[in-house]
Amino acid sequence: MIDEGLHMALKFDKRYAGQLKEAMLKAVIPGGKRWRPLLLIAIYEMLTGLKKNNKQLPDVVKAACAVELIHNAAMVHDDLPALMNKKERRGLPAIHQEYGNAVAILAADALYTLGFELMGEIKDAKKANLAIRNLCINTKSYGLIGGQAIDLASKRKVMKINTLRYIDMKKVGSLLQAAAEIASILAGSDENTRQIMSTYAINLGMAYQMIEDIEKDYARGSDGLDFNEEFVPVSKASYTGLLGFDKARKQVETLLEDCSRSIKPFPNNAVLMEFIQMISEKLP
Repeated sequence: MIDEGLHMALKFDKRYAGQLKEAMLKAVIPGGKRWRPLLLIAIYEMLTGLKKNNKQLPDVVKAACAVELIHNAAMVHDDLPALMNKKERRGLPAIHQEYGNAVAILAADALYTLGFELMGEIKDAKKANLAIRNLCINTKSYGLIGGQAIDLASKRKVMKINTLRYIDMKKVGSLLQAAAEIASILAGSDENTRQIMSTYAINLGMAYQMIEDIEKDYARGSDGLDFNEEFVPVSKASYTGLLGFDKARKQVETLLEDCSRSIKPFPNNAVLMEFIQMISEKLP
């Protein structure tokens, strides 16, 4: 449903600005794990009781696709030479490598606006307004884009643990938080439930990011498989470099335990538990 929704949103008349539209499509399709839209739909289904033939589901899918478009827009900008200067994304040339910096900037800008347009198509006007406002808050300078700015400003500085956490809470966590909160808005949940879902999503994202650091920052053994206490981090600007392997691992375990505890009282929580299990299995 998500892929179909993204294809529909990116179905353009290519007679005009064809290169721009091609770059937008390549930035999103085939895409990555679709973690954010999947989380949005999973939380919505849990909160509404997994009802079959839910008439609101098409709007939920649109909201999920909107969040994914924003996520991909941010990655196109993040890869640019002026920011993180990444030459590849998902094993393929970054958009700016294939189309140039100018087209990449425009493609990301267009994906941002397309995401908000899609969110605006939600039939319930009140819920659409709340969802758009939430996505704005989690995208602007207090959210995703703010995280990008702090990350850029920290490139040539000695990294501190609180700065690293802030960057990841914004760059990684903001759109996960948006997915959880928008799912709660569309499900008509109360503020307490919305806050629980938001905290679950942020903790899940932080745990995932910390595991990514652990995997990247530790030299592997001669067989290329095992981690142990003899390995040392290759970067000081990481959770493992700042905290050490054991403490970083313990913090991941605590975050995942908090995730599990927060959703345990909710019926139909199997998919959200599966998210936790999936991430837990990545922990060395």
